[in-house]
Amino acid sequence: MTDDEKARQRDDQGQFAEDASDDEILQAIRDAEFPAVTARWVADTFDISRSPTHQRLTQLHEQGDLERGKLSPRVVIWWLPEEDRDER
Repeated sequence: MTDDEKARQRDDQGQFAEDASDDEILQAIRDAEFPAVTARWVADTFDISRSPTHQRLTQLHEQGDLERGKLSPRVVIWWLPEEDRDER
């Protein structure tokens, strides 16, 4: 375990807690210069590792807050539903 991992707090399920809220993630996607983003873009924006970022984006998708599409077997893009894009 790295020193960074030791210093980070864990949530109720024992997972490392991430600093960005769902609202902050959605706002960053809304403010992005691109119509769709990747999990890597979100991870880099918030300095969160990619795997938990992908899980958070998947949860947001399941809640109806994000749309998703696969460009290839390894590339998934995420974007706001049409009605949410107008909130800029």
